[in-house]
Amino acid sequence: MYLKKRHLEILREMKKTESQAEIEAKLPEDLQIRAIELYILGFAELEGGKIKLTEAGRKLLEITELLNLDELPEVIADTEITKMLELLEETGKVPEGWLEKLKERKLADENGLTEFGKALLELYRETHPVVYLTPEIVSFLRGMPKIGTLDELVTYKNSRLYGDNIVNALQAMRLLLISPPTEKGRAFTTTPAAKLALKAVSMIPVFARAIVLRKEDFEALKAGRSNAELESMGLTDEKGTTEFGKAVMETYEAMGRVEEKVLPIYLLDDGLAVLKAIKEIEEKHETNPEVLPTEKEIARRVEVEDLGAILHLLESKELVERKLVKNKDTYWLTEWGKEAINFGTVSPDAMKAITYAESGDVPTAEWVIKGQEEGLVKAGVTDKGRFYLKLSRSIKRKPFLTRYDAAILAKIPRKRYVHRDELVELVKDYVGGDEKEIIRAIGEAEAKGFVVELQNGMIKLTELGDKVKTALENAKLQEIVKVKFSVTPTLYNVLRVIYEELETFNRIWKEKGEVRGYKMEEVDVIRKHLSLSDDEIKKALTMLRELGFLGSKSLTEAGKVLVEAYL
Repeated sequence: MYLKKRHLEILREMKKTESQAEIEAKLPEDLQIRAIELYILGFAELEGGKIKLTEAGRKLLEITELLNLDELPEVIADTEITKMLELLEETGKVPEGWLEKLKERKLADENGLTEFGKALLELYRETHPVVYLTPEIVSFLRGMPKIGTLDELVTYKNSRLYGDNIVNALQAMRLLLISPPTEKGRAFTTTPAAKLALKAVSMIPVFARAIVLRKEDFEALKAGRSNAELESMGLTDEKGTTEFGKAVMETYEAMGRVEEKVLPIYLLDDGLAVLKAIKEIEEKHETNPEVLPTEKEIARRVEVEDLGAILHLLESKELVERKLVKNKDTYWLTEWGKEAINFGTVSPDAMKAITYAESGDVPTAEWVIKGQEEGLVKAGVTDKGRFYLKLSRSIKRKPFLTRYDAAILAKIPRKRYVHRDELVELVKDYVGGDEKEIIRAIGEAEAKGFVVELQNGMIKLTELGDKVKTALENAKLQEIVKVKFSVTPTLYNVLRVIYEELETFNRIWKEKGEVRGYKMEEVDVIRKHLSLSDDEIKKALTMLRELGFLGSKSLTEAGKVLVEAYL
């Protein structure tokens, strides 16, 4: 979206006349540029010397007819303002500075979105921009950094003497997004549609004219129809829609599309140190098979606060694989783990710079700066960023819950957002802890898929988070928040075997004999399905019972819900 006061002034004149010359006589300033922007936005049709209202243009006139234009700032809505509107509508709360900007534009008041704000947001969602790629726009798009802070974009634009109209057109086409301001400033990103646009124009040997695709053109191409205009742009030929035409259609379809975000993976210093220790042991193992990467052997080579927790966390991300070798529980690097050693550490916030941009949403300046500091972002996504994005998309995360995760899930209300600052205080009051640790834990809970944090700091449960919260509520929550980590990949794997072999376990439980921590018959069944030592299986069964995921002679509702949450 990109809407200026001048656009509304032009639309009001269009009610009286369709002649561009007559309108230009009254509003000479930048009329041609503003008219093209109205065309891109889908509010006007340009034909010869005429400019005509579209249905969307009429709706815009209708929802703005009572506005006093003299009271409005020059820019009424751009991608920054649109994001503020979306977040206010979704969460009911935005920072005071954002609310002031919305109030200035009559889009919001103390009670939330105004009728104008609601109508404009609805119109934004209903309309589809036109593909309008000129040589100048494409040249700018090719050379610009694809993600960064707004200062970097402005520097690029000014150093090459481009006008603001290029940035405005890219926003109008939803190929460029600019974030609302936060403490570190504003960020920008090109969208997946911009990537598709560049892919399309790369198919043309010489790009010398504007490529335009309107809704009716898109529908014609989809139906296999052609006309002289489509042929002249190279979108069709005698055989039908060209490959270039299909690529431009892909661009059109992707404009404004926001996809589900990939969960941001993370790897901190202690995790990387453990991966390196395992690599060292594996190299020793090649010449001396008796040397195995057991927890004890890893502990000899690395000093970390809680090695057991880190090993579970690495296993949950498929960076290590647990195996029983020579009757010993061992941890081996996966292919992902080997590559992660080469690329180094990454935080959840740095990853969000990429995961938001890749989904068609805009990250905050804080996330982008983190991404730059950690080597994920440099004018675009780096090799390191692409690796961690691929890892984030490819792995099937296994559950790993710390006491902070349990507290976060316990304190976030269902179907309602809570601000991060409020959540930090709720968790601190519930289980104690350092504020910095809790903030980090919230980022980690997002990486685990339990919560999502939006650009305005508001947090809500995901579908997975809601299910795991239910499992914890049905289990012994007060016991769970006392232990450092309550659910590990090993505990989950044991629980899943019980879930999948429930008939066998029901027979075992019916037999005489007290079940406290475990029965050897249970251990025997689990051993057939998992590469674990008897001691680890016994510990897992005891813990599952102590925390309420397994009863003395039954799979509890909590255990059932937890298993099914990850299936």
